[in-house]
Amino acid sequence: MKVNHDIHTHTLFSSCCYDPAATVRAFIDRAAGLGHEILGISNHLWDEKVPGASGWYKGQTIDYGFEAKYAIPADTKGVKVLFGTETEYCGMSDNLGMLAETAVRFDYVLIPHTHTHMKNFVIAENDDVKAYRQELIAAIEEKFPQLTHAQAAKMTAALNYNEIRALIGDKPGMIDEWKYLADFCFSSFESLMKNPEFLKMAASVPTLIAHPFWACGVSGVDVKNVFGHLLADKDRLYADFAVCAGLGVGLDVNIGTYLDSSNGFADDLMVAVMRIAKAAGCKFTFGTDTHSVAGLDSIRRGDAISEAIGIEKKDLHAIVC
Repeated sequence: MKVNHDIHTHTLFSSCCYDPAATVRAFIDRAAGLGHEILGISNHLWDEKVPGASGWYKGQTIDYGFEAKYAIPADTKGVKVLFGTETEYCGMSDNLGMLAETAVRFDYVLIPHTHTHMKNFVIAENDDVKAYRQELIAAIEEKFPQLTHAQAAKMTAALNYNEIRALIGDKPGMIDEWKYLADFCFSSFESLMKNPEFLKMAASVPTLIAHPFWACGVSGVDVKNVFGHLLADKDRLYADFAVCAGLGVGLDVNIGTYLDSSNGFADDLMVAVMRIAKAAGCKFTFGTDTHSVAGLDSIRRGDAISEAIGIEKKDLHAIVC
């Protein structure tokens, strides 16, 4: 199937966008050049009515996000432009970053459940890392008694999660990091499907799960390790996707999460996951998740990905039909 839309995109109104040329106008121009029928603008936003925003999200308010809508030109060169958003779901606290009453102001909402690079916001650090941080604090206090506990804790907090893991190294009895992430992917998806605000949202506005079951921040061989744990429980995946399908919630076929292009993506691990989703009755949308104008071009990989999964036009979510 030739993919004729891209509804997971980030312009300069997303704080993570790194392309100074990534204006709404530039995205529309490039989408027209690619032959898109539909382009969705889905910048990161956190509803200011919802407590608990991270420092990164606090500046990305709803009013700020609507500046992107006002930037949509009258002439969209034949491309249907949808104004959406990507908000946040913090699985560790069951906190959804947008109220349903706010979501209805958008054409659609993307919700990620696996921004696992956002430690102690989306996902808690595993117990080994927590314990080692406490050991470091104690060691600093012993070495420098003139420092307060708060100062020692602040120094330790300057080390990010991966740096702490590297200091710990591989020791017998350590938590399996990849199983920890896979278990979180399952639990966060399942808790999201039961979240009362999410259920209201799904009933009132087209709602999509961004990059489902993709543990963000993991790369290389570690991606295979996480997927190994996920695909070891295909029945649980099927059951989770069946709930999603029953709610009418769509899934984002996120181009950047498909890594193995050999054999037409047939052996890609995310393809294996999404085949289960298709069997469970889920509907799909496609998105590049681009943070640059050039990144829009990667949508063409979606043609082969759709074939590998077995997605046909009848399997697309209504928002892109």
